[in-house]
Amino acid sequence: MTTPSLRVTVVTPYLHYDGSSLLLYRFLNWAASAHPECGFDILYRHDGEVRKKIERLSNVGEVVHLAPKKRRLVHRIEFPLHRRKLRRLLRTPNALYCNTVPALRWLEDFIGTNPDLDLPKATIHVRELGYWIQRSGVSKESFLALNSTIIADSSLTGDNLQSTLGISDYTVIDEYCDVKEVQKWKGEDLIRKEFDIPQSRHIVGMAGTIEWRKGPDLFLIAAKKLSNLMEHPPLFVWVGGFADAMFEYQMRKDIQQLGLESTVMLLGAKENPYPYYDSMDLFVLTSREEPFGAVCLETGALEIPSICYRGCAGAESFISRRCGVIVERSDENAMAIAIKDLLEDADTRKELGSRARHECEQRHSLETLLPKLLEMILSRSAPVA
Repeated sequence: MTTPSLRVTVVTPYLHYDGSSLLLYRFLNWAASAHPECGFDILYRHDGEVRKKIERLSNVGEVVHLAPKKRRLVHRIEFPLHRRKLRRLLRTPNALYCNTVPALRWLEDFIGTNPDLDLPKATIHVRELGYWIQRSGVSKESFLALNSTIIADSSLTGDNLQSTLGISDYTVIDEYCDVKEVQKWKGEDLIRKEFDIPQSRHIVGMAGTIEWRKGPDLFLIAAKKLSNLMEHPPLFVWVGGFADAMFEYQMRKDIQQLGLESTVMLLGAKENPYPYYDSMDLFVLTSREEPFGAVCLETGALEIPSICYRGCAGAESFISRRCGVIVERSDENAMAIAIKDLLEDADTRKELGSRARHECEQRHSLETLLPKLLEMILSRSAPVA
């Protein structure tokens, strides 16, 4: 086994089944074989199922919670020890990598209480638009204080950095997809198998954590319109959990009140969603604010075209290369008609799906984009000790 000569400390808010955590896992997993000379330590805020997957990687050393557990009797002893560990993991690596903007916010707060801490160069990966930028509380000064390199995960994300924070010095690296892994599940069609859905019924899919940004209300509106437009309406399936109990109550109540119990299926989060995606005839990205929308790449790798609203998702740059259809922002009728037209035109669906697979393989594979990401993280890094 190669002993790493370079170390990167990764700061991430989440290690559960959300987009940024899974993208981080794919990056680390790729680096384990492609660059064994580079080791990683992980600082995280919210625990989840992805932590165990990351801990098993050969290139990952310490995986440390950002806040120690408060055990009444020993907290006074554990807290300073934990603080020293965090200082060491932030001070001694060759580079720091913040996987998201909320990670930057935590790092900014930690520096504020440790002003003597001399940090290596940091790379901030921005995977957020207006809602999360505002909610995290970061400012232009947050980025400047670290003398950081900034990566935007789409042109849309970069444009938002300029318009909201006045930041123009960034590099766009589009999101990536483990194309080879996804394509192993081609032909599984698990939704139809698991729920006994006939082959004759089309399936329209969406994926991600169910909350305001993802447009669950727009998803249900599309389902309702299609149930009126088509004699044999498709099944609308959402793969992903709820942000909280209130979103679950709201969506299930809306499904009931709209009479969509037989039209909409909520599958919840899946450790391996790919065989479920494989059942979809179309992927409909109903998001209002989607920095990229990497699921479009995963469904695209399975030759499934996407539809999105204009100006709402970074993946529009991918979809615009004849990988799907783009409709005007908030035009619910146009979305419904686009879904209907593609479901009724198998030849066009096949053509767009084939193009989506090609674009994923050529432009969005791990082998294409992750060397650029690692190079950005390590550029201007501290010298090897």
